[in-house]
Amino acid sequence: MIYDYLIIGGGISGVSMARLLQLSGVESICLLEAGSEAGGLCRTRRIGPHVLDTGGGHFLCTKFPEVQNFIFRHLPRTEFNVFQRVSRIVIDGCEVDFPLESNLWQLPSSLCAEYLISVVQNGEARGLPPPDHFESWIRWKLGDLIAERYMLPYNRKIWGVPASEMDIDWLHKIPRIDVRRIVEACLNREFGREYMPSHAEFYYPASGGFQQVFDAIAKPVDKFVLTDCPVTTIERENPGGVLCVNGRFRARTIINTAPWPTLIRSPIFNEEARQAIGRLRHTQLVVSLHEDAYETDTHWLYEPDEQLPRHRSFFIHNFAPRSAANGIFRETNLQRWQAGQGEIHAEINPFAYPVPSRGWAASVMTVLNHLRPFGVHGLGRWGQWQYFNADVCIWEAMHLADELGHPQWRAGMQSQSSPILSV
Repeated sequence: MIYDYLIIGGGISGVSMARLLQLSGVESICLLEAGSEAGGLCRTRRIGPHVLDTGGGHFLCTKFPEVQNFIFRHLPRTEFNVFQRVSRIVIDGCEVDFPLESNLWQLPSSLCAEYLISVVQNGEARGLPPPDHFESWIRWKLGDLIAERYMLPYNRKIWGVPASEMDIDWLHKIPRIDVRRIVEACLNREFGREYMPSHAEFYYPASGGFQQVFDAIAKPVDKFVLTDCPVTTIERENPGGVLCVNGRFRARTIINTAPWPTLIRSPIFNEEARQAIGRLRHTQLVVSLHEDAYETDTHWLYEPDEQLPRHRSFFIHNFAPRSAANGIFRETNLQRWQAGQGEIHAEINPFAYPVPSRGWAASVMTVLNHLRPFGVHGLGRWGQWQYFNADVCIWEAMHLADELGHPQWRAGMQSQSSPILSV
């Protein structure tokens, strides 16, 4: 049998792609998942009375109306709670609301003055050209003090690489700093939520964890999924264009959502593509569950202090009220992880974040440009090697469906007068 489409990887990118193809009328699909169950980084576990998203923090907040509509057509809006985001940064012994630069007024007066002087002297405000070095760029954007006490240590913790090895081409989404508004916020001692740069509001499933979103999208395409099928090789079977995976599965088109390093031995790669894959870097993440009483209304906390192994803490009950009131999960780069710190469960994610190291974009394009003429496409966080959240993964799948000549998913969505599936 020759499938029209073979999808590698059963995370949110893979199942969304399968669902979009299905809504477009395609039925010749095979999705191969390496693990015993699909879900990828969107899996949730019930650990005693706690709900734990084992791939780290996931929340539904998107600027793409089509993505929101797609999700709500599978899991109705009524199955979600909606929250006004409360996230904070621990800095100089204080907890300050995100974004830090707009809430400096929450610091003691002397500290506030120090930070404010630093921010208003940033290179962007002075009209200086942006640097091409990560550390210099952060200083140019936010000033030296925020760079030294927050952004640089936090990024060292999350990525696990020196600033000198990181690129800046992924930083364009950081909005321009409005110095006047920052000064006004300090003078008025308030910051309007309407100026929150992104994700001021988010949805989270009313029961269970974020996997509820994944499961709702995945259920209609379950018949296409084969689990316990790790892919190790892709090759061209003949000059006619038929592709073969693991010497067993044949397809006309392959969509890969798995990390490229897991496929590096594939005969389909030339030496240039293999070398490009070898230059790609990623982080491994430990998500650990802890029990500790808390009264804060914070949803999650950024922790740049390099004396602490973790970089973020999530207060589960504050966004999953059916979970126990004392549950906290923490994200820690595996390089910094220290077991035996009171965790009641720890989950290691071998592939968590693609690192935007110098030259990453050129390396990814080398791989994708080599494969595209053969009918092999990369999709999602790993296929495109970018730190995409779940909503962007779905958005990219929509674009790829259109590119492959299957825009009918829109009509398939519109033909549904009610949500496709409720779980």
